[in-house]
Amino acid sequence: MPASLQSILNASGYLGTWETDLDTQIIELTGALPRVLAVDEAQGASGVPVTMFLKGVHPADRERVAYLVHEAHSTAGRFEAEFRTCDREGGVHWVSARGRVETDENGRGLRCIGLMADLTEARQAGQAATDHTMRTIDRVVDALIALRAVTKELGSPVLPTLVDVMLFELGTILARKMGPSVTDHVH
Repeated sequence: MPASLQSILNASGYLGTWETDLDTQIIELTGALPRVLAVDEAQGASGVPVTMFLKGVHPADRERVAYLVHEAHSTAGRFEAEFRTCDREGGVHWVSARGRVETDENGRGLRCIGLMADLTEARQAGQAATDHTMRTIDRVVDALIALRAVTKELGSPVLPTLVDVMLFELGTILARKMGPSVTDHVH
């Protein structure tokens, strides 16, 4: 990798590349990758076993990521995943990784190359917004439940129905907010 590109990756603090030799299962890590995977920077640059890379993946995601890596390598396919990693200080990072296997003229996989981005700050900002939305929904639901009881006392058949519709809509918003957020692909 050209020194200027390596400098850019290092300066970004959140981008890194990898290159895996499929015969040796040695992976070279650049940019932010050694840091977020708790790999020594010099070792990462010269190459570490794929098993060392996988040790840096969060234990809850490790088996899934190992499976996706194996599938991409064995099928000479693409690799896409979002997962957590653990750095040396015990910090957890969310990363997005995309790569592909390069093949020889017979379609045999030679190496897997890719780019990884640290999404931690963006996810934390998104989580703060989600937390605020959840608190707002909780307050509105509490108020609507109290309002529903009062509207029954008024004897109007329409008002409780309107409150029920509002509660249903809040449930729909809540379901969208809590939907799946992790995607994985092997093509």
